[in-house]
Amino acid sequence: MLGVKKTYTLGIETSCDDTALALLCDGEIVSFQKKSQIIHSKTKGIVPQVAAKEHLEQIDFLFQNCLKEAGVSLKKINSIGVTSGPGLIGALAVGASWAAGLAESLKIPVYGINHLEGHIFTLFFSKKKPSFPSLVLLASGGHTMLLNWNYPQQFERLFNTRDDSAGEAFDKVAKMLNLGFPGGPEIEQHASIAQNPRIYQFTIPMRGRVGFSFSGLKTEARKRIQEEKDLNLSDFCAGFQHTVFQHLIQQTEKKLKQKKYKSLGLVGGVSANKKLRRNFEHLAEKHSVDFVVPPLKLSTDNGVMPAIVAERMYSGEIAPSRLTKVFPRFTMSP
Repeated sequence: MLGVKKTYTLGIETSCDDTALALLCDGEIVSFQKKSQIIHSKTKGIVPQVAAKEHLEQIDFLFQNCLKEAGVSLKKINSIGVTSGPGLIGALAVGASWAAGLAESLKIPVYGINHLEGHIFTLFFSKKKPSFPSLVLLASGGHTMLLNWNYPQQFERLFNTRDDSAGEAFDKVAKMLNLGFPGGPEIEQHASIAQNPRIYQFTIPMRGRVGFSFSGLKTEARKRIQEEKDLNLSDFCAGFQHTVFQHLIQQTEKKLKQKKYKSLGLVGGVSANKKLRRNFEHLAEKHSVDFVVPPLKLSTDNGVMPAIVAERMYSGEIAPSRLTKVFPRFTMSP
């Protein structure tokens, strides 16, 4: 419509090893920039000091690319959302200080965005939009939790992992197998060519209890790797991946049976696994609820995550008071 002013929101994500920026215009992605730090593949794990240094080197360059891709000037930006936790303290500080400086120079508001909330809000970019209440599984390298989401209210965390996250389990087992980092995509690739995926059987954790736990499964995998003389890599990866996914599905289904949900959401880096997506889609069909999942490029860390939350805070759709601290913190919204 002519005469309607467009609103631009910049999102900045530097919580771990991805420097990512995005620009939204009234809910639409007009620029998407991301640089993953491949240097950590050499150490097969994140080195915090190196991550912070890499963010410093990339953020200005990506910001200029962001403006160029969107075709807008610096002064068009109305608000900024920056990830302020959880994450690596040094990496978060790079994004937070850079965002605060830019906001001050432009005299615009800056919102500190919870990383986990950002993941969940990417569900607004799902082909089928979320309907509420929604049961959401967040599975990533640092977190695995199940949440009740009744937008615009805050989330109710139903339960968290008791020890390791699903993503960490993939990373550690991939390292045991001398595969690359991050481990999830490596294990997925090998599992996809398995000839006998059910040869390696693992114990599914907590079948008689509620919650997530991956430390025991990780220990079991280590013992099998050490004891097996002629380990078939692809079949082993398929068996381990299958057990992780069965655990996620079984625990999610326990909650899905207890309440009348309208949609089932899947977010976080682990949700980029295509097999897990299919499994959760089947679970949603089984319980007659909509399945919602972000596009693959929004499953892993990205700048759209803080941008979409900040945009809705700026518009007044959700209260800015709930998450406004810019500099790093480590708690999930109440």
